[in-house]
Amino acid sequence: MNESASKWFENQFLTALGIDRDDAIRPVVQQLVRATINQHSCLTVPDQTLLELLQTHEVVGAPGERTPLTLEHDNLYLARYHQYEQEVAAMLTTRNRPAGDIDTASLLKGLTQEFGEEPHDRQKLAALLALTRQLCIITGGPGTGKTSTVVKILKLLLKTEPGLRVHLAAPTGKAAMRLSQSIASYDDTIKPEVKTLHRLLGMRRDGRTFRHGPGFLIPTDLMIVDEASMIDLPMMHRLLRALPETARLILLGDPNQLPSIDTGNVLADVCRGDNGFSNEFAHQAEPLVGRIPITAIPTKLTNAICELTKSYRFTERSSIGRLARAIEQGETELVTSDDGTVTTVDHYAPDQLLEVWQDYLALLQNGGSTADQLLRIFERTRLLCSRRSGTPGVETINLDIESALETLNLKATGDDFYHGRPVMVTRNDYNLGLFNGDIGICTAAESSSHYRVHFADGREFAVTRLPAHETCFAMTVHKAQGSEFDKVVLIMTDETGAAADQLLNRELLYTAVTRAKSSIIVVGEPRNWQLAMARSAARNSGMTRFLQRTSTDQTEAKGPSDP
Repeated sequence: MNESASKWFENQFLTALGIDRDDAIRPVVQQLVRATINQHSCLTVPDQTLLELLQTHEVVGAPGERTPLTLEHDNLYLARYHQYEQEVAAMLTTRNRPAGDIDTASLLKGLTQEFGEEPHDRQKLAALLALTRQLCIITGGPGTGKTSTVVKILKLLLKTEPGLRVHLAAPTGKAAMRLSQSIASYDDTIKPEVKTLHRLLGMRRDGRTFRHGPGFLIPTDLMIVDEASMIDLPMMHRLLRALPETARLILLGDPNQLPSIDTGNVLADVCRGDNGFSNEFAHQAEPLVGRIPITAIPTKLTNAICELTKSYRFTERSSIGRLARAIEQGETELVTSDDGTVTTVDHYAPDQLLEVWQDYLALLQNGGSTADQLLRIFERTRLLCSRRSGTPGVETINLDIESALETLNLKATGDDFYHGRPVMVTRNDYNLGLFNGDIGICTAAESSSHYRVHFADGREFAVTRLPAHETCFAMTVHKAQGSEFDKVVLIMTDETGAAADQLLNRELLYTAVTRAKSSIIVVGEPRNWQLAMARSAARNSGMTRFLQRTSTDQTEAKGPSDP
């Protein structure tokens, strides 16, 4: 939302609340509106005088009161976001319980078959949680084995419960497709359908209401959701309300990635703090997975979260892995590598862009390239930007590349479509089964001007049938979440100031770097990297407070039913 639109919304909101220019709480409510526009779920008010004014104002109420704004402790909310946070925390807490009676001997045998004899295996521990508890949150960076662990969990559960109703989902179509492909690559006998969350919940044509909810639950025994860092607060609220009380829930994700596009940062909030494992759980789990750390201060999600720490993609010597860890730890300097896997370029230069597409261009220039060949080569490389517009941004870079293609006679001037054009869908079309983020390649027969777009799943469509779409040699880092590429070129904006300040942050760098499997080129001055490292995309929230164990909360977080 641009500045003028934000100002208009702010004024409309204040008018609707009846807060005039002389109202003493007007400045803090203005701050709340701005925070909400920037996807924070609440505003922390440190000033005691302002808190006292808010407590007595007619539009502000305590939790549970029917007022437009809610004040809890020093956090001021739009009432619906307070409700979402409180209910999400409560539903997760309620679900954090044993799944039922467990045959420990059979469980030990199954875990050993799938994971081996190694006792101190975090993947085995994650599987133990998933098999014995209603709620399991598996976190970890790229290549730590989240998907392979889930495949083994599915095999063990389906072996003991052949009729188990399993649903798998992801926030975006691209992430859903990638999860499906990843599962198939590990075990082609497991072929569950992976849906977007919107499709799973049955989003209606109005785009606001959903088929599934408290009155019509999703008929499932096990729900697995990948890329949970991308799930915003309202969507997490909808999902949890639509799940049967008896269903297991497994969430997978990396809390260090960029937060969701919409309000909240649920996964990061949930993982914040020492959730760990209780003494009772550790004692009962030791025969199965060996000794595990015991939390000093239990929370309401104790025994629910397992972080996978060993990377199977990046060795200790991996430059990309070291760079990702450095970002996590807040190190401000960008260190390149001698082996060429991490390199830098100070400034964006359009004439250098095509160098990263040499293999792709060779296919186009040689002629006779098929859609499958083009897709395979294209998916190896991606240009990632911090922003859509500006210099440089996604829009500028895509135009620059297409201009270069015209110079090489690989694209006719003025033509929207051409052989080899990469196309990204930008709007869901459930009738066609195309989703925001899906990428295809445009091709045409030598004697035809009738172009078709081919997708990785083998489907193809005439360009006239496509939903909203755009060229995607370059895309934003946000759009790349849930994807991986051999080579990544991260292009940071050359601009500084307020606009850049909002876009460059540590989570953006981490997300971009962890999309790369083999090499990454960082384009931009070192000061922009340092600028990004000094900022965080963390959002203000009361979720962690809701999930902390208080001194009066005596509910015991039990072990695996405890194995």
